[in-house]
Amino acid sequence: MAAQDKEIVVSRVLDAPRDLVFDAFTQQEHVEKWWVTEGTTHEWNPTPGGHWRYSMPVRGTSYAFKITFIEIDKPNRLVYDYGNDAEGAEEPVRTHVTFEEEDGKTKVTLQLVFASAAAREQAVKYGAIVGAMQALEGLAEYIEAA
Repeated sequence: MAAQDKEIVVSRVLDAPRDLVFDAFTQQEHVEKWWVTEGTTHEWNPTPGGHWRYSMPVRGTSYAFKITFIEIDKPNRLVYDYGNDAEGAEEPVRTHVTFEEEDGKTKVTLQLVFASAAAREQAVKYGAIVGAMQALEGLAEYIEAA
């Protein structure tokens, strides 16, 4: 099986310095304004091995999520596992975020790596590609308004 059979990759160039974009991913006061605008943070520890636990309302039901930070290399790269915060949840998605400087702007690339091609296909079916693009859109709107 080819690696790309288990991946989703999306990118966007943001009109902001790389340090600011990196901070928007790793500092609670930023993340809560573009990622979890209607959610609640229950735990925040953005260090390797640390967790961010939060809940989000979706159509009247609250869903719990957990991010486990794997690697934090400011301002170049961030790696984390993302998934449901529930007993028996599917294996988390390993997410690699790269921050590349491009003429004073920042190219952000999200690489989501699923446990299997079937897990990727299921995620695509439920809107993972659109969701990743919407996340970068929300980040861009937040940074432009800041």
